Amino acid sequence: MNVFDRFESALERLVEGGAGKLFHASVQPAEIGRRLERTMAVNLLISVDATLAPNDFLVALNPTDHQRFADFLPALRRHLEEWLTERAAVHGWTLVDRVRVGIVPDVAVPRRDIRVKAAVADLPPESGQSFGALAGPQRGGPGATPRGIGLRVTSGPQQGQVVLIPRQPAAIGRAPENDVVVLGEDVSRRHARIEWDPDGARLVDLGSTNGVFVNGRRVAAAIIRPGDEVRFGSVAARVFAPSRNLR
Repeated sequence: MNVFDRFESALERLVEGGAGKLFHASVQPAEIGRRLERTMAVNLLISVDATLAPNDFLVALNPTDHQRFADFLPALRRHLEEWLTERAAVHGWTLVDRVRVGIVPDVAVPRRDIRVKAAVADLPPESGQSFGALAGPQRGGPGATPRGIGLRVTSGPQQGQVVLIPRQPAAIGRAPENDVVVLGEDVSRRHARIEWDPDGARLVDLGSTNGVFVNGRRVAAAIIRPGDEVRFGSVAARVFAPSRNLR
């Protein structure tokens, strides 16, 4: 029996008996597990020292489908959280915190459909609270950077690539020995560096030929925050907080 068969068998035991008979025309628990694992796999973030997997998930179901799980929702969530933690370990993906799965009703979701939001997020102590990273602004306000910052490249050869930078110095440039390698003809071998001080992440120009820009202004050094656009020569990237929602 492979690992998913074992997982599915555990869920079947969870809903066996009278409750299990209700599922022939509704969402199956194992379907939720498969959707969560796929969501985790397609939303990986590449950090300077690890591949980060999302750890905060919110599953939305049609209210009729959701009602089928009402009597054993905490147990189902626990099974799904354990499953995702195991899958991340098998693949060698890093989790920044424990895995949390929420399952909520949503009238906008059609019957038998499953919609999932995912985030890389610091989580509060377990208390049954709602999902702050998925349902609203992160604690600490829009400028908070509890675990570092992220850069999403918006132009150049690496457009669409996402890199997470933890709270430690990171060198940026074209040379392969940099912590963050940025490809571009006008990017210097050692172009810039991210440093950390009490105000947050500071982007410093290392004497590059074509400059470092923050929100269109060339700078020698500047604090960068989620929402800022940074440029290394002509290669642009958008800064975001690590707990931002993933697609």
